[in-house]
Amino acid sequence: MTLSLRTPASLTQLPKWMLFPLLGLLLFLLMPGQAQAQTKQRVVQLSGFVATGDSLYGVAGAGVYVPGTTRGTITNEYGYFSTPVLAGDSVLFNSLGFKPQYLIIPQDYESQSYSIIMQMQEDPTELPTVDVFPWATERDFKEAVANVRIPEPGNAILTKSLDPRYLDELARITPMSDAQNFRFWNQQQVQLQQNRYMFPSQVNMMAIPGLLKSLLNGDFKKSGN
Repeated sequence: MTLSLRTPASLTQLPKWMLFPLLGLLLFLLMPGQAQAQTKQRVVQLSGFVATGDSLYGVAGAGVYVPGTTRGTITNEYGYFSTPVLAGDSVLFNSLGFKPQYLIIPQDYESQSYSIIMQMQEDPTELPTVDVFPWATERDFKEAVANVRIPEPGNAILTKSLDPRYLDELARITPMSDAQNFRFWNQQQVQLQQNRYMFPSQVNMMAIPGLLKSLLNGDFKKSGN
Protein backbone atom coordinates (compact mmCIF):
# COMPACT_ATOMS: atom_id res chain seq x y z
CA MET A 1 0.00 0.00 0.00
CA THR A 2 1.36 3.40 -0.98
CA LEU A 3 1.01 6.47 1.27
CA SER A 4 1.00 9.95 -0.18
CA LEU A 5 1.32 13.30 1.72
CA ARG A 6 -0.56 16.24 0.44
CA THR A 7 0.61 19.76 1.20
CA PRO A 8 -2.14 22.27 1.88
CA ALA A 9 -2.47 25.07 -0.61
CA SER A 10 -2.05 27.77 2.14
CA LEU A 11 -1.54 28.03 5.83
CA THR A 12 -5.09 29.10 6.30
CA GLN A 13 -6.19 25.59 5.40
CA LEU A 14 -4.25 24.11 8.36
CA PRO A 15 -6.10 23.41 11.57
CA LYS A 16 -5.77 26.10 14.23
CA TRP A 17 -4.07 23.74 16.66
CA MET A 18 -1.16 23.42 14.21
CA LEU A 19 -0.56 27.16 13.70
CA PHE A 20 1.00 27.79 17.11
CA PRO A 21 3.69 25.05 16.87
CA LEU A 22 4.51 26.26 13.36
CA LEU A 23 4.97 29.88 14.52
CA GLY A 24 7.18 28.69 17.33
CA LEU A 25 9.34 26.79 14.85
CA LEU A 26 9.69 29.87 12.66
CA LEU A 27 10.77 32.00 15.63
CA PHE A 28 13.34 29.41 16.62
CA LEU A 29 14.77 29.41 13.12
CA LEU A 30 15.03 33.21 13.10
CA MET A 31 16.84 33.48 16.47
CA PRO A 32 20.28 32.27 15.24
CA GLY A 33 20.14 34.85 12.49
CA GLN A 34 19.53 37.64 15.01
CA ALA A 35 22.30 36.37 17.27
CA GLN A 36 24.64 36.27 14.32
CA ALA A 37 23.71 39.84 13.43
CA GLN A 38 24.53 40.94 16.99
CA THR A 39 27.92 39.24 16.89
CA LYS A 40 28.76 41.24 13.79
CA GLN A 41 28.65 44.56 15.74
CA ARG A 42 32.01 46.28 15.62
CA VAL A 43 34.01 46.53 18.85
CA VAL A 44 35.28 50.04 19.49
CA GLN A 45 37.93 50.98 22.07
CA LEU A 46 36.53 54.07 23.77
CA SER A 47 39.12 56.18 25.59
CA GLY A 48 39.47 59.79 26.66
CA PHE A 49 39.54 62.33 29.45
CA VAL A 50 36.74 63.44 31.80
CA ALA A 51 37.17 67.10 32.83
CA THR A 52 35.38 69.52 35.13
CA GLY A 53 33.45 71.98 32.98
CA ASP A 54 35.73 74.14 30.82
CA SER A 55 38.80 73.49 32.96
CA LEU A 56 41.52 70.89 32.55
CA TYR A 57 41.02 69.34 35.97
CA GLY A 58 40.26 65.65 35.70
CA VAL A 59 37.33 63.99 37.48
CA ALA A 60 38.65 60.96 39.35
CA GLY A 61 36.41 57.94 39.93
CA ALA A 62 33.78 58.90 37.33
CA GLY A 63 31.75 55.98 35.98
CA VAL A 64 31.93 55.27 32.23
CA TYR A 65 29.61 52.39 31.30
CA VAL A 66 26.82 51.16 29.06
CA PRO A 67 23.63 50.82 31.16
CA GLY A 68 22.25 47.30 31.34
CA THR A 69 25.55 45.67 30.31
CA THR A 70 28.86 44.72 31.88
CA ARG A 71 30.81 47.06 29.61
CA GLY A 72 32.33 49.97 31.48
CA THR A 73 35.07 51.29 33.73
CA ILE A 74 35.95 54.26 35.98
CA THR A 75 38.40 57.11 35.46
CA ASN A 76 41.76 57.05 37.18
CA GLU A 77 43.07 59.72 39.55
CA TYR A 78 43.81 62.03 36.61
CA GLY A 79 40.44 61.58 34.84
CA TYR A 80 41.59 59.23 32.05
CA PHE A 81 39.72 56.06 31.05
CA SER A 82 39.66 53.34 28.36
CA THR A 83 37.02 50.65 27.84
CA PRO A 84 35.73 48.50 24.95
CA VAL A 85 32.19 49.20 23.68
CA LEU A 86 30.11 48.26 20.65
CA ALA A 87 29.06 50.43 17.76
CA GLY A 88 25.61 51.80 18.55
CA ASP A 89 26.11 51.76 22.34
CA SER A 90 24.89 54.63 24.49
CA VAL A 91 27.65 55.31 27.03
CA LEU A 92 26.80 57.01 30.33
CA PHE A 93 29.24 59.28 32.19
CA ASN A 94 28.25 59.73 35.81
CA SER A 95 29.94 61.13 38.93
CA LEU A 96 28.79 62.46 42.28
CA GLY A 97 28.28 66.24 42.11
CA PHE A 98 28.00 66.34 38.30
CA LYS A 99 25.15 66.01 35.83
CA PRO A 100 25.00 62.71 33.89
CA GLN A 101 26.27 62.89 30.31
CA TYR A 102 25.56 60.47 27.44
CA LEU A 103 27.65 59.57 24.41
CA ILE A 104 26.20 57.54 21.50
CA ILE A 105 28.64 55.56 19.40
CA PRO A 106 27.38 55.70 15.77
CA GLN A 107 25.99 52.43 14.48
CA ASP A 108 28.01 52.70 11.25
CA TYR A 109 31.25 53.72 12.98
CA GLU A 110 34.03 51.84 11.22
CA SER A 111 37.17 52.82 13.18
CA GLN A 112 38.48 50.63 16.01
CA SER A 113 39.08 53.52 18.44
CA TYR A 114 37.05 56.48 19.64
CA SER A 115 38.68 59.29 21.68
CA ILE A 116 36.81 62.11 23.41
CA ILE A 117 37.09 64.80 26.10
CA MET A 118 33.93 64.71 28.18
CA GLN A 119 33.18 67.98 30.01
CA MET A 120 31.06 67.34 33.09
CA GLN A 121 28.77 70.08 34.39
CA GLU A 122 28.62 70.56 38.15
CA ASP A 123 25.35 69.69 39.87
CA PRO A 124 25.79 70.29 43.63
CA THR A 125 23.39 68.44 45.86
CA GLU A 126 22.07 70.36 48.86
CA LEU A 127 21.40 68.13 51.84
CA PRO A 128 18.77 69.08 54.43
CA THR A 129 19.95 70.73 57.63
CA VAL A 130 20.38 68.37 60.57
CA ASP A 131 20.42 69.69 64.15
CA VAL A 132 22.59 67.57 66.43
CA PHE A 133 21.85 67.61 70.18
CA PRO A 134 23.71 65.72 72.91
CA TRP A 135 20.34 65.00 74.51
CA ALA A 136 17.74 62.49 73.44
CA THR A 137 14.96 65.03 72.94
CA GLU A 138 14.62 68.79 72.63
CA ARG A 139 12.74 68.86 75.91
CA ASP A 140 15.73 67.36 77.75
CA PHE A 141 17.95 69.96 76.11
CA LYS A 142 15.78 72.86 77.31
CA GLU A 143 15.67 71.46 80.86
CA ALA A 144 19.45 71.11 80.92
CA VAL A 145 19.91 74.70 79.76
CA ALA A 146 17.41 75.98 82.32
CA ASN A 147 19.23 74.19 85.17
CA VAL A 148 22.70 75.44 84.30
CA ARG A 149 24.34 77.27 87.21
CA ILE A 150 26.33 80.23 85.94
CA PRO A 151 29.45 80.82 88.10
CA GLU A 152 29.95 84.12 89.91
CA PRO A 153 32.25 86.76 88.42
CA GLY A 154 35.88 85.82 88.61
CA ASN A 155 36.66 87.75 91.80
CA ALA A 156 38.43 84.77 93.26
CA ILE A 157 40.69 84.50 90.22
CA LEU A 158 41.43 88.23 90.34
CA THR A 159 42.26 88.09 94.06
CA LYS A 160 44.61 85.18 93.55
CA SER A 161 46.35 86.94 90.68
CA LEU A 162 47.12 89.98 92.89
CA ASP A 163 48.36 87.97 95.89
CA PRO A 164 51.99 89.09 96.67
CA ARG A 165 53.06 85.52 97.46
CA TYR A 166 51.67 84.32 94.15
CA LEU A 167 53.38 87.16 92.29
CA ASP A 168 56.72 86.42 94.01
CA GLU A 169 56.47 82.76 93.13
CA LEU A 170 55.51 83.60 89.56
CA ALA A 171 58.48 85.96 89.26
CA ARG A 172 60.81 83.30 90.67
CA ILE A 173 59.84 80.56 88.24
CA THR A 174 59.36 82.76 85.17
CA PRO A 175 62.55 82.93 83.05
CA MET A 176 63.88 86.32 81.98
CA SER A 177 63.24 87.55 78.47
CA ASP A 178 65.97 88.72 76.09
CA ALA A 179 65.32 92.37 77.04
CA GLN A 180 65.60 91.56 80.76
CA ASN A 181 68.85 89.68 80.20
CA PHE A 182 70.33 92.65 78.35
CA ARG A 183 69.20 95.04 81.11
CA PHE A 184 70.77 92.84 83.80
CA TRP A 185 74.06 92.63 81.86
CA ASN A 186 74.11 96.41 81.43
CA GLN A 187 73.56 96.93 85.15
CA GLN A 188 76.44 94.60 85.94
CA GLN A 189 78.76 96.54 83.64
CA VAL A 190 77.81 99.87 85.27
CA GLN A 191 78.41 98.40 88.73
CA LEU A 192 81.85 97.18 87.71
CA GLN A 193 82.78 100.65 86.43
CA GLN A 194 81.63 102.26 89.66
CA ASN A 195 83.60 99.81 91.81
CA ARG A 196 86.72 100.41 89.76
CA TYR A 197 86.77 104.19 90.37
CA MET A 198 85.48 104.24 93.97
CA PHE A 199 87.78 101.51 95.27
CA PRO A 200 91.11 101.52 93.41
CA SER A 201 92.66 98.17 92.97
CA GLN A 202 96.22 99.42 93.70
CA VAL A 203 97.01 101.05 97.12
CA ASN A 204 100.45 102.41 98.19
CA MET A 205 101.16 100.36 101.27
CA MET A 206 104.22 102.49 102.16
CA ALA A 207 102.07 105.63 102.62
CA ILE A 208 99.78 104.09 105.24
CA PRO A 209 102.11 104.74 108.28
CA GLY A 210 102.56 108.42 107.34
CA LEU A 211 98.81 108.79 106.94
CA LEU A 212 98.17 107.36 110.39
CA LYS A 213 100.80 109.62 111.96
CA SER A 214 99.25 112.71 110.40
CA LEU A 215 95.85 111.72 111.78
CA LEU A 216 97.26 111.31 115.28
CA ASN A 217 99.07 114.65 115.18
CA GLY A 218 95.93 116.45 114.03
CA ASP A 219 97.44 117.69 110.82
CA PHE A 220 94.03 117.44 109.10
CA LYS A 221 92.21 119.58 111.65
CA LYS A 222 90.77 122.85 110.54
CA SER A 223 92.75 125.95 111.24
CA GLY A 224 89.83 127.53 113.18
CA ASN A 225 89.86 124.80 115.90
